[in-house]
Amino acid sequence: MTDSLPSHPGLVGGPVFLDYNATTPVDPRVAEAIHPYLADWFGNPSSSHPYAAAPTRALARARAQVAALIGADAGEIVFTGSGSEADNLALRGAVLSGRTDRPHVITQVTEHPAILETCRALERLHGAEVTYLPVDGNGLVDPAALAAALTEHTVLVSVMAANNETGTLQPIAELARITRAHGVLFHCDAAQAAGKFPLDVRELDVDLLTVVGHKMYAPKGIAA
Repeated sequence: MTDSLPSHPGLVGGPVFLDYNATTPVDPRVAEAIHPYLADWFGNPSSSHPYAAAPTRALARARAQVAALIGADAGEIVFTGSGSEADNLALRGAVLSGRTDRPHVITQVTEHPAILETCRALERLHGAEVTYLPVDGNGLVDPAALAAALTEHTVLVSVMAANNETGTLQPIAELARITRAHGVLFHCDAAQAAGKFPLDVRELDVDLLTVVGHKMYAPKGIAA
C-alpha cells in the first residue's frame, strides 16, 4: 500500500468537503510562498523606493506565471480583487468603450451571477440590450443560435468555459470564431476551467478571459 497524502489542516476534523467548485483550501505551498509579502516585504510595487523592489519583482513573476497558464503575454494580465470584479471589468469595459449608442451584449442563461447581474446592470444603468441565449438538454449553447443573435450593434459576447453547477464545457473556440467573423469581442469566464484542463487564449481566439485564484488553491481576493 502507498502512504496516503497528509490532509489539509483546514479539512481535518470536519465533514468531507466536496464543493471545490465553490472554493478550495489554500495549498500550504502557496501560503509559504506568499508569507514573506504579508510579513516583511510590504512595499507598494508601484513605488520607486527600495521597499518596493521585492514586491515589484514578485508581481512581475506572478503576472508571467498567470500568463503562462493561459497562453497569454504577461503584459495582457490585469489583476483584480475577485472573479466578479474581473467579469465586471471585462463586460463593463467592453460595453462602455463601444462606439454605438445602443450596445448589444449576448450571453447565455446558465452563466454565473457575476455575468448575469453585470448584464442586468448594463441594461438598467446604461441602456444596453442583452440577449440571453438558451441552452440544450446538455447545457450547451447552439453556435447557430449565437450567429443568429448577432446584430450590427453587438459589442460583446460572453460565454463561460465550464459551468460551476453542471460541469458543461462550452465550445468556446467555435463560438469565438463566429463572434470574431462579425468583428465582435468575445469574453470567456474561465473560473471553473483554469487549472483543471489546458487553456490557451490564442487557440480559443478569445479577446478577454477571466480566472480566479481561490478556485485553484490560491487565497481568496485575487483574480485576473
